[in-house]
Amino acid sequence: MPAVSFYLPEDVLKELRAEARNRKTSVSRLIRTAVETHLDVETRKKAKADLIRALRTADLGSWDEIHEERTKESDDRS
Repeated sequence: MPAVSFYLPEDVLKELRAEARNRKTSVSRLIRTAVETHLDVETRKKAKADLIRALRTADLGSWDEIHEERTKESDDRS
């Protein structure tokens, strides 16, 4: 895995070290997990926005048509 270096304020680094000790892990693992989580959240937000955009532009029919279809589907389940 390639290494990346960056600077942190001393107080942040101190908190990271304390948290790493509490979790019995390394500072680099905490940072890696935080970055991966952040990227995953951003990906999910984008996917949700894309889905909402697609639903807004889709022609799903009128409420009556959708309700009729849903009711028919419920009646077919026995």
